[in-house]
Amino acid sequence: MDNNFEKNFLKTGTTTIGIVCKDGIVLAADKQGSYGDSQGGVHYIAGEMKKVRSFNDDIILTIAGTASLALKAISQIKAEIKLKELREKRKATLKEISSLFSLVALQMLQSGGVVSFIIAGKEKNKTHLYEVTPDGMLEEIDNYKLSGSGSSHINPIFDTEYTKDITLKQGIELAKRGIRGSSGRDPASGIGYEIWTITKDEIKQIENKVWKLD
Repeated sequence: MDNNFEKNFLKTGTTTIGIVCKDGIVLAADKQGSYGDSQGGVHYIAGEMKKVRSFNDDIILTIAGTASLALKAISQIKAEIKLKELREKRKATLKEISSLFSLVALQMLQSGGVVSFIIAGKEKNKTHLYEVTPDGMLEEIDNYKLSGSGSSHINPIFDTEYTKDITLKQGIELAKRGIRGSSGRDPASGIGYEIWTITKDEIKQIENKVWKLD
């Protein structure tokens, strides 16, 4: 791959967060898009970017890695799931959809691209949180998952403040502290954040904020 092309990938070097709460799931991400090389170096801020994406009425997910590839993966998997559902005359499960994301992530890595996802959804009166890593590993999460270049800066916050009986309200505040903390330390995270909640009844955006720059 041409080096100049590599250095102009729009990266979602980022902070993405998924929190399992006793009454649902909190999903959050910062809003900064950055240009960087394939080794993760950040060259400059590209501007605001939406990193929490809807898959269907029951599933949302965060994206990290090369933005164009992550969005391509979502479109590709939506098409494949639609065909699968038509062929099998049933709705695809959250686990099946997450497994397809893991396969596509591995395929992209083998082609030189890097993407990862935190996937949250509601199904049969329950909520579930999955992580898909860049090498295609799929894991269901029962506590919390931090992803992206900013995650290392906020691990101590979650290690000390997360508990199994955390409520959605507390999870929202924890996600805010996490993104604010990473935005002050990670050059690839910032600009603002969006926060969503997933319960057995609904998926709802709680905040969508862009910070004013002085």
